[in-house]
Amino acid sequence: MSERDVLNQARFEDSIGIFPEFLDGANIAIMPSTGRYFQVPYGITLPQKVENLLVAGRCVAGDKVSHAATRQMMCCVVTGQGAGVAAAISLKDGVTCREVDIPRVQKALVKQGVRIQ
Repeated sequence: MSERDVLNQARFEDSIGIFPEFLDGANIAIMPSTGRYFQVPYGITLPQKVENLLVAGRCVAGDKVSHAATRQMMCCVVTGQGAGVAAAISLKDGVTCREVDIPRVQKALVKQGVRIQ
């Protein structure tokens, strides 16, 4: 993810949840009081060079400013739940985490009460 994604309410086809525009780092302080939010993409949980490993929480991919948002505890919950659901589906379907059926992951998350849009 990038600063632009966070500050411009990014939308992603592989969304696993949403998070408010909330930054408290990199010399930026934006409190989550505006109703603005960005979608959290599944792709930030996938390491580039390691198969069948998902990262969540403060380990997800992004630049300095997006990290100031994704490192927040509630965003860590979003990535953790998304990664957990994706891992379970990849095992059940016998595919790698990179090949997992994103719409199926999203459907399972919505069923659990997650807002992905």
